[in-house]
Amino acid sequence: QFYRQLHHSASRDIHSLEANWRRGRYTLTRVETGSRIRCLQCDDRKIVTGHEDDTIKVWDRSTLQLLQVLKGHEGEVSCLQFQEEVLISGSNDHTVKVW
Repeated sequence: QFYRQLHHSASRDIHSLEANWRRGRYTLTRVETGSRIRCLQCDDRKIVTGHEDDTIKVWDRSTLQLLQVLKGHEGEVSCLQFQEEVLISGSNDHTVKVW
């Protein structure tokens, strides 16, 4: 049941995004992050980016302000996933961290 609802919601969101893109209803905003982004994930409240400088940055999605910088990896952050208040990241230093 959960996956059916998720699929329906994702399909609706994709259709809405495509329609807005075709009609020119979008705004592009450039945010200087200080280093190259290797991965990202977002939800309604935040954007989380993994960087080649070994950091993870948490941004407010509505204001695009930097909220937090997480340091702990010793290689570029190559993947990340978050859900609610748990963030898991993988790095080229061959570690996985749970934040």
